[in-house]
Amino acid sequence: MHVCFAITLSFVILLGISITPQASIAGPAPADGDGPWSQVCPMCCQGPAGTPGIPGLPGNQGQYGPAGVKGDTGVKGQKGEIGPIGAVGNPGPKGDDGMGLPGKVGPRGPSGLVGVTGESGIKGQKGEPGETLDNSVQQVAFTVTRRTHSGTSESYSTRLSFEQAETLLPGTEFDLPTGTFTCNVPGTYVFSFSVCKYYSISSLWVSLRKNDDPIVYGGSSDVNRYEQVSGSAVLVLQQGDLVYLAMYGMAYTEPTFPASTFSGFLLNAQ
Repeated sequence: MHVCFAITLSFVILLGISITPQASIAGPAPADGDGPWSQVCPMCCQGPAGTPGIPGLPGNQGQYGPAGVKGDTGVKGQKGEIGPIGAVGNPGPKGDDGMGLPGKVGPRGPSGLVGVTGESGIKGQKGEPGETLDNSVQQVAFTVTRRTHSGTSESYSTRLSFEQAETLLPGTEFDLPTGTFTCNVPGTYVFSFSVCKYYSISSLWVSLRKNDDPIVYGGSSDVNRYEQVSGSAVLVLQQGDLVYLAMYGMAYTEPTFPASTFSGFLLNAQ
């Protein structure tokens, strides 16, 4: 609104400036018609247009109109009715009987009667000191070899005999003809064996046995080859237990090449 008022005022000023020179130039002519004005063409009587004036300043802001009347307050809606109450459901089945909490601890009963102390027995006499075993007895070890071919065995329980003891510590009992070790010192022992199969024999089976019970088996069934059959075991022996090798087939060896050996030693005495 202020802008429109300023533009209108500017046009009025410009119009007034342009009209004023025309009025002064078009004034009443001399009556006699002899003056200079009588010599000018009417088309040339109007002077050039004047320079546009500076636009006027915006007017003051008008006053605000009065406030409108406040509208009426709307009517509050009514509260809805309460719905009907649903039907009561049937009661569920009875649950399982629960376990109750432990009851309180009952009072402590009276102490029992103290028994009559028996008479002390007579203290025995101190025994005599036992004999100290010789350390040499505790050192048990053997290695035995066979230097000739064994006969062919067709029974798995045939004992393999040996011919020479390479190592036989004092206290070690080994029977070469039967190839049997007899335990004289109870304890834990380690045993190992290695027996060569004769090339013309189809198979050789060797077992390490304790009191006729097989503990470890080793075998070869490669035809036309020399094969070495070996095994080892750790055994707990009692005094009098027997350990030996049983074979099926033929063990091969040479005088300068003892390919069949059997060894054992005491690891820990009881």
